[in-house]
Amino acid sequence: MATNRSTDAHRCKKPYELPPLPVIDWSLVGSTKPEVVDLGSPSASDPMPRADIAVMTWTSAEWAALDHVFVNSDKEAYASSDAFRDGWHWRSSGGSDNNSHLWGYYAMVKITPDAGGDPLRVLLFKADAHLAHPPYGAGMMKMVEVLISEAAPKRLYSIGTAGGATISEKLGDTAVTNAGKIQLKLEENKKLGIDGETVTGDWFPSTARFGDVEDKLLYKLEPLIKEPFLQNMMCEALYDNGYGDKSWIGKYDVTDMMNDAMRDLDAPKGLDKKGVPLLTTDYYFISSIDDTTGYSALEMDDAVLGLQAQKQDTAFCFVRNVSDPVVPMKTGGGEDIPQELRESWSSQIYSNFGFYTSMNGALITWAAIVAD
Repeated sequence: MATNRSTDAHRCKKPYELPPLPVIDWSLVGSTKPEVVDLGSPSASDPMPRADIAVMTWTSAEWAALDHVFVNSDKEAYASSDAFRDGWHWRSSGGSDNNSHLWGYYAMVKITPDAGGDPLRVLLFKADAHLAHPPYGAGMMKMVEVLISEAAPKRLYSIGTAGGATISEKLGDTAVTNAGKIQLKLEENKKLGIDGETVTGDWFPSTARFGDVEDKLLYKLEPLIKEPFLQNMMCEALYDNGYGDKSWIGKYDVTDMMNDAMRDLDAPKGLDKKGVPLLTTDYYFISSIDDTTGYSALEMDDAVLGLQAQKQDTAFCFVRNVSDPVVPMKTGGGEDIPQELRESWSSQIYSNFGFYTSMNGALITWAAIVAD
């Protein structure tokens, strides 16, 4: 059983701070910075503006990276700063209690497609309704319904962090798919009658720009994966208040937690997973390797979003960066690694590197938009 560390005197010390996201040189891929659209000062109850494309993301780290790529790419971005939020507009459900402050925040940019013609109006949206939290699936689907009804996008991208489904998906890669399967546990969601459903879209974006963006713009995480930093992550995992256990100290080390999904991270990829479903759950779930080989990624919203988009005849796509890759099940000596330690290590990977992997997901999304 996990032991609470709240009274422990132990303190892990981070050896150095990780760098900011860099300024993006769009000229490297023959393009220019997206043009920010001035939307004035809309109230929280005003409908969102019409758009050709909508890009929805979910967590704070994902939001910061989305803003960095699409809005403020001409300056560095720090994980600790949320000053960028001042440039976004709040769209509220007008509800109370657990419905308050929904649906989320939005901004708009224009992007000129490679094929020429008029610039595309791209609505960027940070969702505040989630499958695993009040108002659960019903509220999340209502949020998507509102966005599609008001903005009327022809295409809807859902982008964000995800767990790797197999060891071949490395930290910093991005899986792109148009399919998802739903697996639910919460009663609030099971009553919707969608548990076990699979959704597959008819449309899939062009991957023509992926190679150029992979080579010249994606964030390469290899320089961040250094032994002193990994040792601190292991320290944090062992002494974690929720998962840690003193009996693990000296029994498991960094080498036990590393595999090919965390090595050679100098060539991140956009992975074409057309038709390969991601797995959407309403609970925290990491791969046990054999149980996820048929999926493209593991996450907590997308397939439900896809169901709602289909109801409204809107094409959709899921772009999921691998922020917490598959964690080993056994040590090099063949001993089982406790599930709690695997989850704690996975959490350490996400909390330290999810900001950087999210930049890659946003860039792959940009590449899909300009090429399609």
